[in-house]
Amino acid sequence: MAEVMAGFVCGYALALIATPVAAIAMVRARVRSATVEQVVPSGTPIVAVAVLIHTFAFIVLTAVGLLLGLLLFGLEDGRSANGLGSPNWLFTAIILAMTAIAFIPPAALVQRWRTPLLVSALLFAVCFGWAMPYLSLLGPQ
Repeated sequence: MAEVMAGFVCGYALALIATPVAAIAMVRARVRSATVEQVVPSGTPIVAVAVLIHTFAFIVLTAVGLLLGLLLFGLEDGRSANGLGSPNWLFTAIILAMTAIAFIPPAALVQRWRTPLLVSALLFAVCFGWAMPYLSLLGPQ
């Protein structure tokens, strides 16, 4: 079950990356949005916002990583061949398709979010699509 642990580690790494970026974006957005201002009032320290965001990101992204680890484990039983720069081309192709389905529509609809969404999509695809299969090879076979 090295695949599941690799998914957990990749999800946690993404949570660590996303926390400061999301906290700073939330604090900056409260100037432009009354809704964000109500959720995060002006006197709220950025550290408190970061703790809440990290808790949410940790739970969600590690859960996604665990589920993707189970998918990778299931695909490893079929012994998928190398390809797409990954030891498991089918898993990487599935991750790329999921990333495109999840990130491209919002990026196309909201001009202001396009760059952050595309960078997030790239990080998600690299972390789960390529790093996770290689990381799972380090565990017991």
